[in-house]
Amino acid sequence: MPENFNFETFVDAQSGAFEEYLSFVVVKLRESNPKYRTIEYEIDGLYKQYPKVLVVLDVEKPSDLTEQECKALIEILDLRNKLYGMESEAVYFRRCYDSVGYLKKMKLL
Repeated sequence: MPENFNFETFVDAQSGAFEEYLSFVVVKLRESNPKYRTIEYEIDGLYKQYPKVLVVLDVEKPSDLTEQECKALIEILDLRNKLYGMESEAVYFRRCYDSVGYLKKMKLL
């Protein structure tokens, strides 16, 4: 491991603000992963094409969707699940990275 290894742990970076930490990880994912951005753009395109689908997700009122809008809703939910999976993976690997940093700070590595 290089001598100039500079590690910033969760506590160092976020002072214990977990929600901000998660947002930070997702922003980094968005910046570094073109597939993630592509899925976001695809979701945005579907919302623009089927605006009533967004209303279904944002309010708790009954909604009257066409068959095409129902298909779009299913596709959007599937894409959002893919984004969540990618976010979860990024958080997992960030935890692994943090673990190495903690071990390094404790001089165990």
